[in-house]
Amino acid sequence: MEHLDAELLGLMALGETPGTEADAHHLDTCPECAATLRGFRRVTDIATLDTAGIVLEQPSAGTWTAIHQALGLSPTLAADPLAGPDPMATPGSQADQPAASPAEVETPSTPDGGKVAAPIPLRPGARDRRRPRLWMATAAAGVVLGTAAGWTAAVVLGQGGTPSPGPARSGPVARVLAETPLTPLAAHTGSGEAQMEQLPDGTRQLTVHLSAEQTSGYREVWVATSDLSGMVSLGVLANDTGSFTIPTGIDLAQYPVVDISNQAYNGNPAHSDDSVARGKLSPKA
Repeated sequence: MEHLDAELLGLMALGETPGTEADAHHLDTCPECAATLRGFRRVTDIATLDTAGIVLEQPSAGTWTAIHQALGLSPTLAADPLAGPDPMATPGSQADQPAASPAEVETPSTPDGGKVAAPIPLRPGARDRRRPRLWMATAAAGVVLGTAAGWTAAVVLGQGGTPSPGPARSGPVARVLAETPLTPLAAHTGSGEAQMEQLPDGTRQLTVHLSAEQTSGYREVWVATSDLSGMVSLGVLANDTGSFTIPTGIDLAQYPVVDISNQAYNGNPAHSDDSVARGKLSPKA
């Protein structure tokens, strides 16, 4: 079987429609191309995710110890750089000591057992710790979005990679199939609702609204079986509200649960087992 071109799938992840009816039919019937498209959409959603309000975890005390041992660093660098004040921000910390040469930095003490030059910090203070993640997100967004000049991040954010329906017009309208409230779980506070609609073209769309709360990662939308033994990812909830296309072949009678998870930035696509909110769809009469 000849699969769809990766460039075409990349454009579709940005909101483009398939080039031909044959492309659309192939996408509906080919699990491999559908999985590739979901992966591209995941990259686009995460790369353009608004990181405001996301709280990064503080590394554990053993993290720096492991790094120090693995790199074979000098004993003068054994202390965790984040355990105390930023050495670069301490007034007079450098003024009272002579300038350190490379040899002094690598040597535990001076020949007469006196002062040792303060180690150069290996990374910036806490206020700058978000910058590497922001830089990586910007770079990833540039790779994906660069294939479709003229499209904006607004097309992707909150839409799961699918453009929202156009303005209301005379003729067929979307029909509500099912809905559910979303109840916060565990220590989370976000709540809201989810609504399943069938669009005039037959596409099923799940619209999720969930109030904002600070999380350690990003929020992802899933449909699941009643016992949570099977789960299918629909995409990243980048804002308070997002709409997601239900893949062809997903029977909502078997996947009636809507689950929102808090996913860590670790590259693992599996469910994190940390659910923010959940609800079970009830058919609309």
